[in-house]
Order: sequence, then C-alpha cells, then structure tokens
Amino acid sequence: MKHILPLALLSSCLFAKCLAADDADKQPTPLPVSSATNLHDFVVLPNSANAVQFRLYTNATPDASHLFNTFEIEAYGEKVLQSPGGESLKRWPVRPPTGISLHNLLVDGRGPELHGTNGMTLIEQALGPDWSYLALDATQAYRGRLEQYRRGILFVAPDLFVIHDHIVAKAQLNFQMWLHPPAGTQVDPIWHDLRLDLPKASLRINAPSRRELRAWEQVMSPADAILPDTMTVKIGPTNKVSQADLITVFAVQPGGKKMDYVFKLVESNTAVGARIHREALPTLVAFRLDATQLTPSLDSFKFSGPVGVSVFRPKRSTP
Repeated sequence: MKHILPLALLSSCLFAKCLAADDADKQPTPLPVSSATNLHDFVVLPNSANAVQFRLYTNATPDASHLFNTFEIEAYGEKVLQSPGGESLKRWPVRPPTGISLHNLLVDGRGPELHGTNGMTLIEQALGPDWSYLALDATQAYRGRLEQYRRGILFVAPDLFVIHDHIVAKAQLNFQMWLHPPAGTQVDPIWHDLRLDLPKASLRINAPSRRELRAWEQVMSPADAILPDTMTVKIGPTNKVSQADLITVFAVQPGGKKMDYVFKLVESNTAVGARIHREALPTLVAFRLDATQLTPSLDSFKFSGPVGVSVFRPKRSTP
C-alpha cells in the first residue's frame, strides 16, 4: 500500500487520508474522517512528496495564514502560482472595495465572508490508477448569495490539475475568477490562455469554455502593489447567470520542456469536463453534475462516481 492522496484539513474543516492499493484494479479504502484544530488549513494533491503539488487553503478565519479558497502550485522547486499569505495578506484591508479582491472567486464583485464557521468541508474523494480527486463545499462562505458552491480538484499524472467550480444561485449574478500569477506570465494573443516559463518549471492555464466566457485578460489592480512581482488576470461569463460550471486546467512541465496542449470544453446533460490533447494524445476528464445520477456520461464516455478520467495510451508493438 502507498499513500497517494494525503489531505490536511484542519480547524473548522476536516482531516482525511485515503490509501490506494498497489493493484490499480482494487478499490481504494478511505480512512475514517476526524476533526482537528489548527490555523494552517489546506488540502494538497497528489501528495506533499510529489514533484508537482496543488495546495488549496480551506480556513475561512480572518487571521488564517493564507487567504481562504485561494491556491498555489509548486512544481520542480518553483512556486509557479502563490496563494496570498504572510505579510502581504496582513497589508490587505479586511473589507476591500467592491470589485477588488485577492480571492479567486468573486460573486457580484465580492469574495467570501471570512469567519471561523465558514471553512470548507470535504464532501467527495476518488482515486484511479493515474489520477486523484477531491471535492469541497464552500457554500457557507457565500451564503446569502449562493445556494451551492462546490469546488472539485482533479490531478491527472504527471502534469494536469483541473478545477471544477459548480455554482448555483437563486438569482442571476456575475461570477469572475481572479488570479495573481508571477509578473512574467504572458497572455497568449491567439489562444488567450496564460503561459509562464521559469528556469525550473513552466505553467499553462486554460479555461475551456463556451462563447459567453471571456478569455483571460490582464487588469490593473491594487493587489499588484500588495503582492510583489505578480500581475492580476480575470475571466468569467460576460452576462449574469444563476448557474455556472467553470473548468480551469493547469498544465505543469519541467523548465525547458515544451509540450503541445489543446483544450476543449465538453458538456452533456449529466456531466461537464474537458478533452485535453497532450502531444496529440487525448485525455478526457469528466465531472458529474448531479450526485443522484448513477451513470453519468460525457462524449460517449460513461463513468461512475463523481469523476471519470480516460487517458489514451498507444499500444506498444510486440518485438
């Protein structure tokens, strides 16, 4: 047995860990969930020893070490995306002006309400032979504006992190995702995705979408002065909606290694996801829309559970 999905959910959140069998055909056995207390709350995928790691901060208290529901990515010794924290976070006003926020998700121009009772809870987790997934409920921090807000995070080895934000509101609202990547990040003029090349790692951020979702755009923000050596970018539907399923793909590679990616949104009545071509080889990731749906499908791909992953691998010729 080996650990492939250790989670640290502390304070008002949960702590959980699950093990994956060495045989990929066997079902993983989750360990019991228990509560704990601490201010440094986060989840990390796939694990804290992997060369690439995605860390989401889940503590909604105002004095948490990092800002609630923000995330960072570390790859091959580089912080390619950093969560607001430490001294920079202390300089940020507790109630910033409307439309200006360090948070990743803004609803009608405002981020979540920071309070000790508003932290995330772990609601789903799943494992496969080359992927791991968890989903958290963040509705409490947006209460009064959202009826449901679920954030799912999927890691597909060795280079993909995919976020699925499922948002439901009573009325039509404006949703935006804001990020603060390193200042050297480029907005591709053709594909309108984000690209960053550092000595040890490279990052590409794409939001496969329908036409009503804006392309990534750089904007001026007071956050640029609070977070040194960063820039501010945003994306979101051009019109107000009462429900949204936002897919964001983060592709990470070692520095100096160039890989071609193509991203396409895929939708059905039961699932949403993306078809991602890596060096022309397709990978399909699918997220179930309704927990009561037993057999969701996406683009003729049927799966069970909260997520489905199909990675195409060419057959090796026998000598």
